[in-house]
Amino acid sequence: MRSDVGYRALRTLSKGRAQSEDAVPLQRDRFAKLTTSHPTAIAFLDESGSMPRDRIFAVGCLKLAQPSVLLRQVRKLRDQQHFYEELHFSRLTKGSLPFYIDVLRLVASSEAQFSCFVADRKAADPVGRFGSTFRAYEKLAIQLLIGSTWPGELVTVLADEFSMPDNSTFEETVKTEVNNRLGRLAVTNVCRLDSRSIDGLQMADILTSAVAFEFRQSVGSAGVKSVKAQLASHVRQELGFTSFLANNRTIKQLLATNIAIYRQGSR
Repeated sequence: MRSDVGYRALRTLSKGRAQSEDAVPLQRDRFAKLTTSHPTAIAFLDESGSMPRDRIFAVGCLKLAQPSVLLRQVRKLRDQQHFYEELHFSRLTKGSLPFYIDVLRLVASSEAQFSCFVADRKAADPVGRFGSTFRAYEKLAIQLLIGSTWPGELVTVLADEFSMPDNSTFEETVKTEVNNRLGRLAVTNVCRLDSRSIDGLQMADILTSAVAFEFRQSVGSAGVKSVKAQLASHVRQELGFTSFLANNRTIKQLLATNIAIYRQGSR
């Protein structure tokens, strides 16, 4: 499509014939502000826990400026080890743990940014505040994306499927509220996907679930010797944390990571 001022557009009419007409001139100065090096990213959004019944619920965001690099590396690893199952914290086994750790190391050595919002419903219940599990998840996702987006950055959000009402406008609401809060176009689009369709969402699940797992351990609802506990420990080690509970980082932190706890005043 031509982008010069005064181009002529071809529009097909309902009667089946086409006619050429003058289109509204494009304001090239308006679009010229974005260069080919303008910062963009894909954000993979996932959650851990069942908000209606679990005390600990977390929403995580794995953001990559060039996701194709990491996704190719994971695909190559899958081919090398002939591992084609979905990566999911809840399906982790002793036999699959080594592969999960190998994937984790790829993530930790990438240029990704990971952020996570954790809610302890006994301390501050977002469901009670926002009226429903769906709206609470929506609000946590919005706040997480606001905090995860860099100045001037344009982000496309790929979110894991989450049970929502038939009349839900989650995608439009998240986009609109994030952009309104930031006062600019920050989120270009939001799309919900089955996590089995893309490794990015599966990696987001591993990180988010590992964070939530340590919080569950702290309240006595998760063990310390299970294979999940082992993976959660590896996640902390690879991301450079002694503990996610107080955002305690080690000197060596490879992946840009931030963990926030939901407070009653969080918007």
